[in-house]
Amino acid sequence: MRPRAVFFSAALAVSAQNVRVIRFSESDPFRMGEVTSRRIVHPGLGAKKTTLNLSISQPEAEFPQHVHDISDDTILVLQGEVNLRQGDSLRLFKAGECAFVPTGQIHGTVTAGTGDAVMISFQNPPDLILYTGARDSKKAGAAPPKGVITPGAVKFVNFKEKNGFFTNAGLGSKKATGSHFQLKKNKKFRAEVKVGGEQVFFVWKGALRVKDGKKVYTAGERDTIFVSGEAKLEVIGDAEGITEIIQVQAP
Repeated sequence: MRPRAVFFSAALAVSAQNVRVIRFSESDPFRMGEVTSRRIVHPGLGAKKTTLNLSISQPEAEFPQHVHDISDDTILVLQGEVNLRQGDSLRLFKAGECAFVPTGQIHGTVTAGTGDAVMISFQNPPDLILYTGARDSKKAGAAPPKGVITPGAVKFVNFKEKNGFFTNAGLGSKKATGSHFQLKKNKKFRAEVKVGGEQVFFVWKGALRVKDGKKVYTAGERDTIFVSGEAKLEVIGDAEGITEIIQVQAP
């Protein structure tokens, strides 16, 4: 009976690991051009379908133009103003807006305005090459990115005005969906992760509690809750004011 008990305990431990709180202080830096970003959710943590990065970019700093060979890229401006650059074209988008960049489209960002810009981005599926610096087209001797610039392919959305999905299959985002929520204290919604799926809950403002029926997970500002594998969750605002979160679902 003892071996069975040990095996059963181990199985429970593995199951419990499918929900993880990632503190912002645990994120890893990587640099592209003039911008240092932070890897929050990435394959090193077991992510297979999504990543989450955060960038703080000073005025006029450029995250160089690049291409994701197999990944869609969604870039959200949380603070400040940013130009999406494609070739010589610049398209301004501001705090509360996002750009959905389909696979194969050349793109980069240049910070506009007079203050720092704060952005998060998620790629689906993960692009491991991004973190190596090999996509940095501003490096000495680097070749221009190989991709296309298709007018109208990049979609711009005001995510701030949404309470729920801001990217989905209707926008062309077939590998993942993004949602935006503002939760008052103790306000909640339910989320379900299917077998093999992944979800991310990034806290921009306030604090969050997530329950999976066995345990309660808490996250503060700039923290992230990463869920991998089957789970039924209750997501609850945990701050006195408004809790603002971004949810990424990669089925």
